[in-house]
Amino acid sequence: MKLRGNAQNRIMGMSNINLSVNGQQYSLEPVAGETLSTLLRQRLQLTGTKIGCEEAECGACTVLIDGEPIVSCIYPAERADGKTIVTIEGLAQGVHEEMKLHPLQEAFIEHGAVQCGFCIPGQIMTAYALLKHNPNPDSADVRFALKDTLCRCAGYPTIENAILAAAQALRTGEPVQKPNIPDSIHVHKSVGHTHARHDGMDKVIGTAIYTDDLVFDGMLYAKVRRAMIPHGFLTKLDISKAKTLPGVVAVLTAEDIPGEHNHGLVIFDWPVMVGLGERVRYVGDALAIVAAETQAIAEQAAG
Repeated sequence: MKLRGNAQNRIMGMSNINLSVNGQQYSLEPVAGETLSTLLRQRLQLTGTKIGCEEAECGACTVLIDGEPIVSCIYPAERADGKTIVTIEGLAQGVHEEMKLHPLQEAFIEHGAVQCGFCIPGQIMTAYALLKHNPNPDSADVRFALKDTLCRCAGYPTIENAILAAAQALRTGEPVQKPNIPDSIHVHKSVGHTHARHDGMDKVIGTAIYTDDLVFDGMLYAKVRRAMIPHGFLTKLDISKAKTLPGVVAVLTAEDIPGEHNHGLVIFDWPVMVGLGERVRYVGDALAIVAAETQAIAEQAAG
């Protein structure tokens, strides 16, 4: 991320970032260009906050800042100074060496709202803020609150039902009401009955590990250079400057693919990377991949 001179100077003259995260106080040195999501994930190892788009479009990175749901992927870390932050890891509580789920977390498991689980931290944190402001929402309230928090697999009805069930439990103090799904008329030991996902707990408390959460000694960082037009032909691709940048280990293009050049769900018609002379069909088509020693170097090389 490039900073203008005044932003860089502000960071250089700034004292530590002092903030509360899930009830714990931290004092951290400011880093130029750092977002709150990066601070949480990389410096505090709170990887429950997910990065889906880094453009404030998907809502997966939503956390609470002084009680308000905020997309942390574009929120400057320096602005968190003096703030109180709550992430998905801060909702459940340890009681007598056991994890006591927040009713929202319990309801998401019981109502089958957790599938791949990547968006779930953002869904739950957004819903948590909604119920703090409106303890008795209707379906329209829930849908409006979640309009910018996207899910690709679970289906919004299960998420909506889970939030309404959690709201009822919070209002009444009763256990979360389970969905009314009758068992199959064909009785078996397991098949035909409803079951909670075996990994549901990890996904609602933020401890489920996804690819971007993994860190290894000596690992490289990747950045993709993408076409930002919906249609065109790639006539030139100059990677010479990127390859000579200190810290860059490799710059790969379509010519470096040793196997199948195309991929696809039904027909293999989408190039893994667009090669010279080939057609760009979508905004975001990959042109080159940079591997570097740090994320900052990879981003600089990819331009």
